[in-house]
Amino acid sequence: MRCGGGQNGHARPRLLRYVAPALVCIAALLASGTPARADDSATARLWVVTRAGDGRMHVVRGLRAAIARMDVQLGRTDTQVLSTEDEQPVAQLGDPLRSQQWALDETSFEAAWPAERGSGVTVAVVDTGVLGSHQDLVGAVIPGTDLASDAHSVDPDGTGRVDPGGHGTHVAGIIGARTDNGLGIAGAAPAVKIMPVRVLDAHGSGVASDVAEGIIWAADHGARVINLSLGGGPSPGMQAAMQYAHDKRAVVLAAAGNSYQQGNAPTYPAAYPEAIAVAAVNQSLGHASFSNTGSYVDVAAPGEMILSTYGANTHDYQWMSGTSMATPYASAAAALIVAADPSLTAGEVRHFLQTTARDLGSSGRDDTFGYGLVNPRAAVAAALPAPDNGPSNGSTGKGYWIITADGRVRTFGGATFHGDLAHVPHSASIVAGARTPTGRGYWLVGSDGAVYSFGDAKFHGSMSGRHLTGQIVGMAATPTGRGYILLGTDGGIFSFGDARFYGSTGGWRLNAPVLDMTMTREGRGYWFVAADGGVFSFGNAKFHGSTGNMRLAAPVRSMTAAANGAGYWMVAVDGGIFAFNVPFKGSLPGIRSAGASYVPTVRMRALKSSDGYYMLGQDGAVYAFGAAKYYGSATGAWAVDLMLTP
Repeated sequence: MRCGGGQNGHARPRLLRYVAPALVCIAALLASGTPARADDSATARLWVVTRAGDGRMHVVRGLRAAIARMDVQLGRTDTQVLSTEDEQPVAQLGDPLRSQQWALDETSFEAAWPAERGSGVTVAVVDTGVLGSHQDLVGAVIPGTDLASDAHSVDPDGTGRVDPGGHGTHVAGIIGARTDNGLGIAGAAPAVKIMPVRVLDAHGSGVASDVAEGIIWAADHGARVINLSLGGGPSPGMQAAMQYAHDKRAVVLAAAGNSYQQGNAPTYPAAYPEAIAVAAVNQSLGHASFSNTGSYVDVAAPGEMILSTYGANTHDYQWMSGTSMATPYASAAAALIVAADPSLTAGEVRHFLQTTARDLGSSGRDDTFGYGLVNPRAAVAAALPAPDNGPSNGSTGKGYWIITADGRVRTFGGATFHGDLAHVPHSASIVAGARTPTGRGYWLVGSDGAVYSFGDAKFHGSMSGRHLTGQIVGMAATPTGRGYILLGTDGGIFSFGDARFYGSTGGWRLNAPVLDMTMTREGRGYWFVAADGGVFSFGNAKFHGSTGNMRLAAPVRSMTAAANGAGYWMVAVDGGIFAFNVPFKGSLPGIRSAGASYVPTVRMRALKSSDGYYMLGQDGAVYAFGAAKYYGSATGAWAVDLMLTP
């Protein structure tokens, strides 16, 4: 069908003279069912916004847009056409200097952004001020304060939003340069608010009392993260100020120092335990030549040749190097953690930064990189609160906690940190743990029967100070979370809260010591296993078999049951699996690494669905089988138990 122009020889109203032929053409196209093609239709790119008689608005495209417009022109509808235009491309705004930000390529900030970008978190930059009118920081910088010696001549408003030195603006850009403006660089936590606290003059010099006052001011005015890209000698006043901020849930991060080649003397306030000390790495993720090392270093971050905003003018960017540049990357990671769970304490944020860091250098913590390179994606995943899915004895496999003999708790995946015994005196080595049904708390138990509760876990009693014929080796919580059971090596059972006693082997003569236990879904029974693979069932726990009369290549170490009680698994110290009425998903006979000594398996835990399980090595290594997902290991730790998230 060919649509041509109308004849002009006949007298007709001006509107119909031009509209009618188009209507005929459109009507014919609609009648024929032939769609208009983008390359030959005058209406293909047309779109209109209409408002119907009932007030509702619609976007109409192509032929229908043309018809809607003509109906309005001919007065045949009560719909209004509010706009008429041709389609035009729209693209995501990008930061033109992003390609020069190697630090974002080597860290996982952008991978964390779908979950958290730092919204609702205020980061105080205690520095030379922050140029609030910089094009990449417009809208990000809130009023702060100016405590520097030259405040009256430099910052008449006293809000800290000037920066004659440039350093503070560079730090602020690393943290919070906007990503929605199509300008400059991308900040690591682009939705945070920057609070400038000016304590250094135009030459970058200041005094300890101003820094201490700045820390206190920031904590009093709502900062959840305080960045200290500065340093000097010891100052008890600065330490007291950091303690104050810490008590108000503000996380304080400080530059480890740039004097490695000048004697490597400790830099303060970073060397104080209240600060998270940040070292710098280069583009190869090696030690930046200037970065201080020492026992006080907590984490590392990119700090060499870092491009960021600068305070000279509103569109200036500069390359700078130093632990001053590494610290804001760690501060940005802390801000994302706080955004994920605003209820966290400063100590809990530190924990997530350290335990999720990407190990660099020698295995485990070292004096060069601390716990390793900041890993915001893993930290945010670990900090996000576990969903409350109600009581459950199983796990969906969204994360796990690893417990170590010294009472530390390390989180992976969706597991949330609720505290541990890292700095709390305890009477004996920790041997086991159990989480609450919500996943918002857990208990730890020592070999002497002492019980420690965290989060929403309530203390219901312990065996601390009582005579035991065999040390405690296991623990299980009731489905309600209002009680728990402790297990001794002789099979003795000790019940607390709403946990019920259904029997034990206490006083029996056993062929091998008892090592682990698991409770039924209803909490009306339990199993425990001995080193020879003998299984003992009590209450409504059903016996499905054992290896008690078999000759084993290695002793059994742990057991875990299907959530429905239909069967159970046992694991030997060499990683061998014995499955009774449950699916076998793999094993690790002889867990060894090349040239390394034998590493025994200490725990096994199964998913609620029974289609996967985890093994935990004594060295903190985690192995996932079937549908179980791997979230990380506490390599180098003396691990004793594994708890799965609800």
